[in-house]
Amino acid sequence: MVFEPPVTPNVHPKPRLSADLAGSTPVFARNVGATLVTSAEMNDFRQQQLIFSQIDQPGRTHVYRADCRAGERLRVQLLTPVLPGGGAVTPAIAVIAQSLPYDAEAVKLPFSLPAGYSAVVAPPPKTLLAPVSDALTRVSYYPGPVIDTRTLVGGRCYIAVWSPHNQMGKYALHVGHSWPWSWRYWLGVPRYWWQIRGWFGMSRLAAYVAAGGLLLLALLVRTLLRRTRRPAMRRAGDTGINPVGESLGESVRDFVGDSATLYRDASVDDGTHTGASTGEGIAAPDIESGPT
Repeated sequence: MVFEPPVTPNVHPKPRLSADLAGSTPVFARNVGATLVTSAEMNDFRQQQLIFSQIDQPGRTHVYRADCRAGERLRVQLLTPVLPGGGAVTPAIAVIAQSLPYDAEAVKLPFSLPAGYSAVVAPPPKTLLAPVSDALTRVSYYPGPVIDTRTLVGGRCYIAVWSPHNQMGKYALHVGHSWPWSWRYWLGVPRYWWQIRGWFGMSRLAAYVAAGGLLLLALLVRTLLRRTRRPAMRRAGDTGINPVGESLGESVRDFVGDSATLYRDASVDDGTHTGASTGEGIAAPDIESGPT
């Protein structure tokens, strides 16, 4: 089955909604290769993810790879982070795959492609748009160009990132189009918040405040439970009911004493109990002596 790609790829700036950024799994890429062979592996092009990395040398190229199916949607957006101390870069990005209908753009790449591969290239934007804030972490990005296309055949697909002006700095990529519904993602949200704000160099004091608030709430609930338990114990003691907290030994002794009393009363009623238990003497039987 043949999948027809769009006539022209979408490489225009398009701000992402804040909710889309919050629903993306962060990936902190390190030691990213500069060629297709040494490229860094991604999960896929379907699940939304935020790739954070840094060009630390002039002229350095970063290449990421993932396995794709025929007709799969390939969507990548460049995001320039708004860092408190500066140090961001706005690079060029490209999607590389087999049988893309725009092979003429391959000459814009900083490296040559094997036979059968082509690329869709988005150059750095000339002007930055208004920043978009992440609803979860409250960090901001300048939205950059979007590449949104499809591959005709399955195989390896790549993303290339480089600075045509040999600039250095941090950058981010928003890859994918599907929200994560796994419970593992939502359990990891506090850790994602901590990691992203640390990468941006922003304060994480809110995490300590939240932890302190939870601890204070737990202590308050514990104190209230103890206060409501004490009056109940006093009322139980006044009415003769065995209160909560009475030792197990006292309860066992009371049970044994009550059982002995019931047994003694029952023995007296049926005449089987001896006089030793009532304080009376025991009459000796008459024994006749035989002849001597």
